[in-house]
Amino acid sequence: MNLKRFNMFSMENKMIGWLRHVLTAISVVLFLVGCFLLGYMAWVLATSITVTRFLSGTLMFTYSVLGVGFLFFLSGLVGWVAGASEVLCVLRLYLAMLILAVSAEIGGIIAINLLHLRLDDILINGWAEVNQGTRNIIQNNFNCCGFYGPKEFAYTNYPISNSCYDTIQEVNQETFTNAQQLKQGGCGAPLKYWLDDNKATWCSILAALGGLQLMCIVLCIHIIHKLKDKAGYKRASDKRRLHDEKGAYSL
Repeated sequence: MNLKRFNMFSMENKMIGWLRHVLTAISVVLFLVGCFLLGYMAWVLATSITVTRFLSGTLMFTYSVLGVGFLFFLSGLVGWVAGASEVLCVLRLYLAMLILAVSAEIGGIIAINLLHLRLDDILINGWAEVNQGTRNIIQNNFNCCGFYGPKEFAYTNYPISNSCYDTIQEVNQETFTNAQQLKQGGCGAPLKYWLDDNKATWCSILAALGGLQLMCIVLCIHIIHKLKDKAGYKRASDKRRLHDEKGAYSL
């Protein structure tokens, strides 16, 4: 009977060892996603005027991305440590952080639906808060200028970026000269169309990240349960050993 229980115990140890490697790998992925989001927002805040309005309480896009990035970064880091160490208290902390992160994400989705926020509103807020480098990337790829077009620069003091111009060649007396032509289309409409056309891709990415978090929750619960059984088996073995030693001394 003891041999059978020992074999089951050794099989459980092997299973925990395999599962903790899976938990560690997923946690590293979540950690890297958090690093990417935090790194991008650090670049945005360091190269735009958004940083001067950071404490104003009006930068909802910036706060949301930073919050999600911080949740992924911190939970992934704790999960990395938890999977590598198999410490019960760290695993419980990781489980609590995962539940908090998933609850916050679900609450954010519910808040968007309750506030009736459309994709247009999110894009407008995001465009107003990102840096010029991000705008240049969008303007170069979508061949556009500004969110509504170059007319939005008529009422501001912001300079028009070089990404708002197309370089064309003009023929003048059998010579070619490069000239710049201002792009007339805005980036709002093509950006929205691109998101609509690629909805399956970015929705699948978001769903995959949520699925990884749920998988980590299941793995944490399973590993915690197995470690509790392992600790109970060790305590029972120690008690039996102590009882045998007392019996030997009495003889």
